Amino acid sequence: MVPRAVYFTVGYSLLFLIFGVLWLWVFFRGAFAGRKALYLPAISTGALAFTGALLLQTPVQIYANTLLTTWGASLLLTGAVTVLISGLVQEAFRMLAIWLNRFINGERLGWLPLGLAVGFGFGVWEAWRLVAIPFGKNGVWMPLAVFERLSAIGLHLALGFIVAYGWLKAQPGRYFLLAALLHAAANFWAMLYLGRIIGIWPTEIAIFAVSLLSLFLAARLYHRESNRV
Repeated sequence: MVPRAVYFTVGYSLLFLIFGVLWLWVFFRGAFAGRKALYLPAISTGALAFTGALLLQTPVQIYANTLLTTWGASLLLTGAVTVLISGLVQEAFRMLAIWLNRFINGERLGWLPLGLAVGFGFGVWEAWRLVAIPFGKNGVWMPLAVFERLSAIGLHLALGFIVAYGWLKAQPGRYFLLAALLHAAANFWAMLYLGRIIGIWPTEIAIFAVSLLSLFLAARLYHRESNRV
C-alpha cells in the first residue's frame, strides 16, 4: 500500500504545477513558442536560483535584524528592512539566472519566455520546499497554505517577466528595482502577520492583491511587446 504521505506530497506537487500553468495560460498565453522542452533548463535554473538566494538572504537578514535590534529600531522598520533584503537578494538571483540562460542559449530563446520559465521554476520549487515536502511528509492538508502558494507562484512568474523585460529593454537596474519592491511589498504583509499586527486572512488577501497587481503589470508589458511583433 502506498503511504499516505506519498499521496499528499504528490497531490501538493501536482497542484502547484497546475497553478503555474494556470497563471501562464491566463496572463501569458502563447509565451512558450516552439518545443516546451527547451525551457526546462531555465525552469531548473529558477529552482537553483531560489535555493542560492536563501543561502545568502538568511544570514544577511539575521545580521540586519541583530543590528537594528541593537539600535532599538521599531518592529515596522526592522521588518521593512528584512523584507527589502529578501526582495533584493531573490530578484538579484533571478536576474542572474535569466541572464545565464540567455548567455547559454544565445538567440534561440527570447528574454521574456526565459524570464517566465525562471519565474516558474522559482515559484514552484519554493512551493514544494515550503509546503509540499513538509506538509506532504506529515500527511497534512493545509488549504490556506495552498491559497498562499497560488498567490506566490503568480507573483514569481510576474517578477521573472518584469526582470527579463528589463534585460530586453537594456534597463536591467530599473526593472530589477521594481521587481524587488513588489516582492518586498508582498512579504511585508507576511511580516505584519508574524508580528501579530494583522490577522491571517487580511494577510493572505493583501498578498493575493500584490500578486495580481504584479501579474497585470507584467501582462500589460507582455501584450505591448506582442503587439510590436
